[in-house]
Amino acid sequence: MNLEAKLRTLRVSSLAVTGFAILLVLAGLSQLVLGGVAVKEEYERIEQLEALAAPPSQYYGYQQQRRQLQAEYNRSGSAFFIEGRFLPTGDDQKPGIISIISLITLILAAIGFVASAMIWVWRAHANIREVGIRSKYGPGFAVASYLIPVANFMLPFEAMRELHNRSHGESEDFAHSGVENVTAWWTAVLVGLLIFSAMIVKFALDAGTNLILMTPLWMEFALLAFAILLLLVSAYLFSSLTRAITAAQEEVLPEIDPAEIEAEMPDKPRVNIIGA
Repeated sequence: MNLEAKLRTLRVSSLAVTGFAILLVLAGLSQLVLGGVAVKEEYERIEQLEALAAPPSQYYGYQQQRRQLQAEYNRSGSAFFIEGRFLPTGDDQKPGIISIISLITLILAAIGFVASAMIWVWRAHANIREVGIRSKYGPGFAVASYLIPVANFMLPFEAMRELHNRSHGESEDFAHSGVENVTAWWTAVLVGLLIFSAMIVKFALDAGTNLILMTPLWMEFALLAFAILLLLVSAYLFSSLTRAITAAQEEVLPEIDPAEIEAEMPDKPRVNIIGA
């Protein structure tokens, strides 16, 4: 495959990333709207149940205390998310068809976005290596950097920054210079994932242990919505980076002469062995 075909493949994968990113953002926003409706329905449901319940007797202090704790639990986000009540329901108390379609679309869009993004990352890093540009992160390692625990807090960011700079014709000395768009993308990813992960841990503690952190439902939904919005923004920023880097490679890489790059490389140290 010649360079022109490789750049064409990169452009197609960038378009796929952009298409899935748009679909992901639309599905994510619709899911947040539906989630807000579900929260409103949940509060209305709890008010109706409490209104139907008989007033607790002052004699049965234990039962009264337990009922108050149960009401507090119901008003927290624990039951709401753990029991799957985060989708608007119809008259039969089951999620509506719109809610189900929106959720399935969101899942499929996320899978498509991740798959096309990894294909683009591999192809973009492979292109600069194949024209002779030296880089710290090869295509395989750049993709694997997203999967390495702990290290994936920094490696994808560094790899994308190097890819951006080298694709735009920067020399090796400036390969790791700061790039505002890359920094904005990775900041949105990290903050969104940290908040989302913290909420998942909270729900896991509520479901699997006796430690129940009773925080208001509206607060937990607001935190999750903020985390999801950051992740949606990061998907949009990533698609913007793919378009910018793809355009840069189409302009810069065909003009590169591998012989000139080889001539600019420092000579390898030599060791002369002097016989006795």
